[in-house]
Amino acid sequence: REEFLTGLLTFNLGVEGGQLTVIAIAMLLVWPFVQRGWYRHRVVIPASLVIAAIGVYWTVTRVWSA
Repeated sequence: REEFLTGLLTFNLGVEGGQLTVIAIAMLLVWPFVQRGWYRHRVVIPASLVIAAIGVYWTVTRVWSA
């Protein structure tokens, strides 16, 4: 109980550090392709549409199940 706040903060810092590490690795892998003309049309737009569709699906399922 005495170490609850310290444990919570260090756990959250570890999780955030892991997320930043994954993002940094993803950026290093993707960066060479970002400057290419086909990247936006073949990767960014379709990925954005998939993410938006998932968000709409989750929203609809939560609204109707509530």
